[in-house]
Amino acid sequence: MDTDGLSPMERGPEEALEKAGIGFIRLAHPEADTMEKCRGIGEEYGARHCKNLFLANKHGTNFFLLLMDPDKPYRTSEVSRKLGSTRLSFGTPEQLYAVLGLRPGSVSVMGLVNECARKAYDEGRLHIAIDGALLSRERICVHPNTGEATLVLATKDLIRFLESGGFEYAEVSI
Repeated sequence: MDTDGLSPMERGPEEALEKAGIGFIRLAHPEADTMEKCRGIGEEYGARHCKNLFLANKHGTNFFLLLMDPDKPYRTSEVSRKLGSTRLSFGTPEQLYAVLGLRPGSVSVMGLVNECARKAYDEGRLHIAIDGALLSRERICVHPNTGEATLVLATKDLIRFLESGGFEYAEVSI
């Protein structure tokens, strides 16, 4: 795919996917910074957005990027227990930017292409978890670090993306 005309935030994920040999479909759309606004995007390709949550422990020292089914509720105590962490809450906008290089409304697994995410992961401060229900889907939608576009890709290719970047993830049942 030609990445001319894309912002650097969008270009990074698309170039990382191309480098890993992963095919995707890019959909441009008005700002979709909530799950409600994401509804319907990608459905013509048999895909739906996943819920991407950026979570922090109570001390703000460990962070989790949780990908989960959009129809499931986030229950703090349940997710904290399953991830083996002290009580988790949503990370602040400042933490989100420092750890993933992203702004609220654009949280995405594609933020892992940013240098700050690599650093946080390598330092053991960033952990990735995926709801097992997502892994049974054929296709998935993710934002390319902006809420004004969506990437549709095979779920198995999302795992290839993680593996190609040297990122491990925990599969959890939520």
